Amino acid sequence: MLRFTNNALKTYWPDPFSDVPNIKILSFSQNELTEVTPDLFTNINTVQDLDISYNKLVTINAFDFKHLQYLKRLNLQSNLLKRLPVEALSPMKSLEDLDLSKNGIQDVLLRRTKVEVISSLKRLSLSGNRLRSIVKDSFPENNSIEFLDLSNNIIEVVEEEAFQTCVSLKELNLAQNNITFTFALPPTLQIAMLRINTLYHWPRFPSGITYIDLSYNRLSALYDENNAEFDNLEVLNIGGNQLKEFDLEKKLPRLFTLDISYNLLPEVPECISSQIVPNLEELRLDGNPIRGIYFKNIVALRNLYMNDLHKLSLVEDKSFSNVVGRLGEDVVLGRSCFSLYLSNCVSLSQIDEGAFDGTDLCMVDLSKNNLTRLSRTLLDWSSLTEGANLQYNPWHCSCEMQWVLDDLLPLLYRINSIFLSEFRCGSPRAYSGLRLVHWYNWTEQAMCSDVYMNSGNYMIESSTKSPEVSSVTLILAGAIIVSLLIAIALVVYLVKSRRRHRIRQAALNRKRQSTVDVRETNGHEQFAALNKA
Repeated sequence: MLRFTNNALKTYWPDPFSDVPNIKILSFSQNELTEVTPDLFTNINTVQDLDISYNKLVTINAFDFKHLQYLKRLNLQSNLLKRLPVEALSPMKSLEDLDLSKNGIQDVLLRRTKVEVISSLKRLSLSGNRLRSIVKDSFPENNSIEFLDLSNNIIEVVEEEAFQTCVSLKELNLAQNNITFTFALPPTLQIAMLRINTLYHWPRFPSGITYIDLSYNRLSALYDENNAEFDNLEVLNIGGNQLKEFDLEKKLPRLFTLDISYNLLPEVPECISSQIVPNLEELRLDGNPIRGIYFKNIVALRNLYMNDLHKLSLVEDKSFSNVVGRLGEDVVLGRSCFSLYLSNCVSLSQIDEGAFDGTDLCMVDLSKNNLTRLSRTLLDWSSLTEGANLQYNPWHCSCEMQWVLDDLLPLLYRINSIFLSEFRCGSPRAYSGLRLVHWYNWTEQAMCSDVYMNSGNYMIESSTKSPEVSSVTLILAGAIIVSLLIAIALVVYLVKSRRRHRIRQAALNRKRQSTVDVRETNGHEQFAALNKA
């Protein structure tokens, strides 16, 4: 293996590797090469992995790679190529992985070329180019491509039969394009990444599909269950669409991740149950206009995400009673619990006592809400094996919160102390902004006595009477007033003194001028008298 990474290379001597003919891995990544020539690879036809990414290659000639018959992986990412170097790839009969991402390639027409290319290619990445369309001539007949990445282009049109020649395709990534109309997908497809497009309708997925990502499109309705076969589906992500309803009737037996976040769902869908999704582990309902939480049917989960519910102000009694934990591989002693993420709900100010009745939580995240009080009996705090995130709430640190200092704070300090960093009081004023961990290991009941923290270990008793003005305050106020009066008098004196000085100086100047004028007048008179004589 030889790596010449990040060396600002612009050129090289002919046949530079004559003394190391058995190289298998060669890298020129992150240099400034503008071209490669056949004499670079003379006598090293054993190379299997070549990386020329992050250079400045504009074109690749037909014979530049003629010595690389056994190359299996070629990385040309982040260069300046405008078209696929089809002729240059023809000698590579063993090529399996080709990365042409982040170039300026504008079209793919491999089916029209007369040169047999990529017959053994299994992975092709064209992400981050300038592709505008995928047509039926884009890929050669009966190719072996299993992974195809066309994401981050400007694709608007995908012809109906564009991928039918990809008879081995398992994973297709078309994310972050401008695709509006659906197209046929090959029957072998298992993973479909179609997020961040402008699709209004569901494509027709093959029965073997296991992973669907249609997030951040323009879907307003669910798929037609009569024309869909999702028995093998494991992950479904349709977050960021315009769904107002989510009603499933047919079972999704293998689904373990469901993301319906950031849609327009006004409530928790009734179909989310162990009957419809028996193997569900992760459910995301973030960012929906949900006003009240209630799971009507029993559902077993490991992670439940309900963040950014901006219309939620109250979590009522029995809200999570039908949510049960799911046994996992890392669960100790056969305990089934789940983690709840109920964060950044800016209007959430109250959680009723029985909201978590019958549930078993591993961890709860209630951060960045508007909660002021926390009940000791809300849940079994000691069973939270991964802790509780209660940060960024305006907690009212009164006597009813003393149990937090006595019981919960030591637990969090031991399990996950990172959750204490911004666990602060919001009121009363004496405690505002104070971190609760400040009272860790205190023996006094800081929140239940009529005292507040001043500094260090001093405790200053707060008076129940109306505050009185102390003598020190009066002395200070008097001193300030006297100082101000002295300053004002001094300023007035200086102004008047300066004015008198200016008047006196003007009088002296006039007197001097008069004396000079008299002298000059007398001289002229004497001179005139002499002239007359």
